[in-house]
Amino acid sequence: MNNTLSGVLKGQGDAFVQAGKKYGIDPALLAAIAIHETGNGTSNAAKNKNNVGGMMGKNGLMSFSSIQEGIDKMASNLKRNYFDQGLTSIAQIQRKYAPVGAANDPTNLNKNWISGVTKYYNMFS
Repeated sequence: MNNTLSGVLKGQGDAFVQAGKKYGIDPALLAAIAIHETGNGTSNAAKNKNNVGGMMGKNGLMSFSSIQEGIDKMASNLKRNYFDQGLTSIAQIQRKYAPVGAANDPTNLNKNWISGVTKYYNMFS
């Protein structure tokens, strides 16, 4: 996995594995979402806020103290708000996580979410 990760995600394979075990989510899925959401660890959200999941709060993008914390919080969010509600496939997750036509997606990038996450997931699986 680490050979594919770059930017701030490079060297974080163990963090994805640990979060995956902690929350019962395939680490390959966690890494695939993070790579897609951050442009392979190069986005400002990842570099400046340690936010690898594109997670939003009341005041916009959430900030975390480390990349490891960002990975853990993304996995926790996926567990509580997706997996525990039966949303476990990439397509099911996308409809809530990155819906096409969302107000915070003015350039319609969410239309590429399923194909992007699936591409990375298949690389790791």
